[in-house]
Amino acid sequence: MLKLFLADCLIKISYLSWAMYTANVLYKLDKLPLIIIESLEAINATDIVLYDTRGKSPFYDYFVISSVTSDRQLQGAIAHVQDDLSKAKYQVARIEGKNSNSWVLIDSKDIIVNVFTKEERVYYNLEKMLVEIEQIKLEELK
Repeated sequence: MLKLFLADCLIKISYLSWAMYTANVLYKLDKLPLIIIESLEAINATDIVLYDTRGKSPFYDYFVISSVTSDRQLQGAIAHVQDDLSKAKYQVARIEGKNSNSWVLIDSKDIIVNVFTKEERVYYNLEKMLVEIEQIKLEELK
């Protein structure tokens, strides 16, 4: 009888630990888009768009597109996003195109962030490719 009771307690403790871990992961994931959006807004990025790709992509949950006006602002976006992710205890993002002066891709695993100069954004027109993906209103995050 005691063994059965202890086994039941162990199962409940394991379930509670798993539930708390899962809730923490989901909480952090829900905060990640807001951290990135606020980071981009802090460097005055414009035309920020957030797409919800959960269930559509096995590689990431959100896709962000934003615009900047200069190479200096592009480099500032990289630094600012990395710093804010680090402060929030997220894994450091990978950067593609770090030496580019027109388009940078920031890969933070669950979110892909594209920062373009305005000319490059018009040229590549990623929004056309994402027309069927749900766009999240930024006001809903805050």
